[in-house]
Amino acid sequence: MTRRHALALLALALAGCGALQGVKSRLPPREPQPGPDDGAYADLRDGATRTATLYDGFVHRADVTVTWLSAEVRDAGTRRLAAWQGWSTAELESALAAQQAEAAKGEQFLVSLYTADRKHNDLADPGSIWRIQVDDGATQAGAAAVEVVPRDANTKQLFPYVGPFDLVYKARVPWTGAPLAGRRFSLKIMSALGPLVLDFAPGAGSTERPHQAP
Repeated sequence: MTRRHALALLALALAGCGALQGVKSRLPPREPQPGPDDGAYADLRDGATRTATLYDGFVHRADVTVTWLSAEVRDAGTRRLAAWQGWSTAELESALAAQQAEAAKGEQFLVSLYTADRKHNDLADPGSIWRIQVDDGATQAGAAAVEVVPRDANTKQLFPYVGPFDLVYKARVPWTGAPLAGRRFSLKIMSALGPLVLDFAPGAGSTERPHQAP
C-alpha cells in the first residue's frame, strides 16, 4: 500500500467516526428530565394511586390502576409536562386556568384498565358494561363522563404504571358530598363480571401492576 493510499483510508475512517459521533450527539435522552419517578409530582401521583384485580374463581378477569386527579396532582402534573415541553410562563398559566375550570365540573380520575376479554374494556362507550361510582360512606355519585386518553409518550411518562395491554380513560364524577381530600373514600368500577373496588384511604397509595410486562 502506498503512503498516499494509507492517508486516504485514514481520512475516510476519521470522517466516518465523526459522522457517527454527530449522530450520537443528536440522539434524545432515553427519559425526560426530571424523570417520571422523580420529585414532588411522582410522590403526589403515587400517593393518589390505587390498584385492584378482579377474579372469577381462578379466572383472571381484569386489572385496574386509578389515580385520583386531585388539585395537587393536576397542578404538579401540568407543571411536569410544562418542564418537559418547555412551555412559556403564559402557556403554563393558561393550562393551569383550564385545569381549574375543568375541576369545577367534578372529581377526576385517570383509569388504566386491562380486561382479559378486550370487548369488556369499554368504559367510554355509551352502553358500557361498567358503572363508575365514588362512595365516601355517606354520599354516592356516578361518573357523568368518561373519555379515552391517548396512550402516547406523555401519558406513559406521567403515569408510568400504564401497562402495554391497558386502555386509559379519564372519568369525571360530579361530587356534592364533603370534600374528599384527607378522607377515606372508594372508587367502584362495577359490572356483571364483578366489582373493582379501590380504597382511597389516606396514605395507602400503591402502583403494583401484576400483569404489566417488565
